[in-house]
Amino acid sequence: MRHTRSVMIKGWMVTGALLVASGSAWGQQIYVYPQRGQTPQQQAQDTNECQGWASQQTGGPNAPQMAAPPPPTTGAGRGAARGAAVGAVGGAIGGDAGKGAAIGAATGAMVGGMRRRDQMRQQEAVAAQNQQAQAAQSENYKRALASCLGAKGYQVN
Repeated sequence: MRHTRSVMIKGWMVTGALLVASGSAWGQQIYVYPQRGQTPQQQAQDTNECQGWASQQTGGPNAPQMAAPPPPTTGAGRGAARGAAVGAVGGAIGGDAGKGAAIGAATGAMVGGMRRRDQMRQQEAVAAQNQQAQAAQSENYKRALASCLGAKGYQVN
């Protein structure tokens, strides 16, 4: 009897470790205890069935990602070059092409830098939204999995 109990406990620990390992993929770990004396084989079968059911109900532990805005294409360098060209033309009309080019380059660099910062902020916002959506999806999946396992006679924490 003692040997059988030891084997059963080790089996539950292995099955629990598999659940914990799969749980770490979606954030928090869950712990499952068989309240009705289910064998490790039965626990593995129930877990597999419940994972499938939870995925059907929630779309799985991974949320679809939002598309990130395209990477910045207009940087300070391009803006400076364009600004210098426009400034040189304007300065030539006004009589000082060099001064016009310098002012145009500075203005172009500043505008290009501002655009790049705006695009970076947009990318950061999308990344934050994706992270929040992933956390919510993982939590929904975990609740569905726990609900299914609970209905099959397991204590889930």
